[in-house]
Amino acid sequence: MNCSDADLVSAAQAGDVSAFDQLVSRHQERVFTLAYHIFGNAEDAADVQQETFLRAWTKLRDFRGQAAFATWLHKITVNVSISRKRKFRRFFSLGQDETPACDADPTDCQERLVNAVVVRELLADIPVSHRTLLVLREVEGMSIKEIADVTGSSVDAVRKKLWRVRKLFGERLRRRLLEDEC
Repeated sequence: MNCSDADLVSAAQAGDVSAFDQLVSRHQERVFTLAYHIFGNAEDAADVQQETFLRAWTKLRDFRGQAAFATWLHKITVNVSISRKRKFRRFFSLGQDETPACDADPTDCQERLVNAVVVRELLADIPVSHRTLLVLREVEGMSIKEIADVTGSSVDAVRKKLWRVRKLFGERLRRRLLEDEC
């Protein structure tokens, strides 16, 4: 029987540890992926993932279901990530399994790899709060409303911040491309 998140949350709130285990199994990959995109390395992402589920378990009685359980977990993940005092070195790391897709043409593959590195370097210089908005929107594919729920901001504030960070990123990208042409 495949229970909904709401059913599992209710059971876990009543003390059913196996129901919470099912929620963890169902959502652990997305929590890890979000943390990985914020930190850029698996070690920090795993730490954030563990702390996120620990906080979720301890705060589960406070969860009222006003948002989806997944949205609530995203909010916890973002808060845990932002509160960590580690220095952010890079936004993404290029692991062996993260080489950009390319055609058989080696020149095409090299160009895509260089472009991916440039984008990651530029994103690494964006403040974490703005970078998080980009991750939630562009990587996680969340709607503006979902991002507002996760960040505790208004929909209008999220729209304005996303507009600003996209503009900032675009300006930095244009500058970098001009530098590379010289």
